[in-house]
Amino acid sequence: MCRRLITVIAAAAIVGACTIERGDVRTPSGQPPEADTVRVRKAIEAMAVAFENGDLASLDTIYHDSVTVFESGSIDQGWIEYRDGRLAPQMNALRDRHLRFDQVRVHLAGSTAWASCQYALSGTGDEGQVRVEGVATMVFRKLGGRWRLVVSHSSTQEPAQTGG
Repeated sequence: MCRRLITVIAAAAIVGACTIERGDVRTPSGQPPEADTVRVRKAIEAMAVAFENGDLASLDTIYHDSVTVFESGSIDQGWIEYRDGRLAPQMNALRDRHLRFDQVRVHLAGSTAWASCQYALSGTGDEGQVRVEGVATMVFRKLGGRWRLVVSHSSTQEPAQTGG
């Protein structure tokens, strides 16, 4: 009897834990966390597609006007500064652009989400093939029902040294 009771209690605890993980806890928007996690992931995927297509207008809808971008040891304050001063020139310098985000992990806290990931960017420039890999952290805020990027920080991995 005692063994059966322990089994039932353990099963109830597991079911209870799974219920919470499945999204019965609601965010301030009233949506289960998984729905917002999927939306943040889709925003990140849309960033990659827009970059590959050179579609700054689509990126205008993801980056918040006051975004802060930490990239290549520099800080850009605001979307216009980053877009016009860094991103557009980078996009224009590369043909056959590809951007991939891997191992994306999204965390939610109310109307704030942060994602950590690895990225790989490649393309062809005037000097030949370009490939950059690294890690990134992105912070999103849910504003007007949409997830907007408010902080981005990327760190490029140095190419592996070979030889001797």
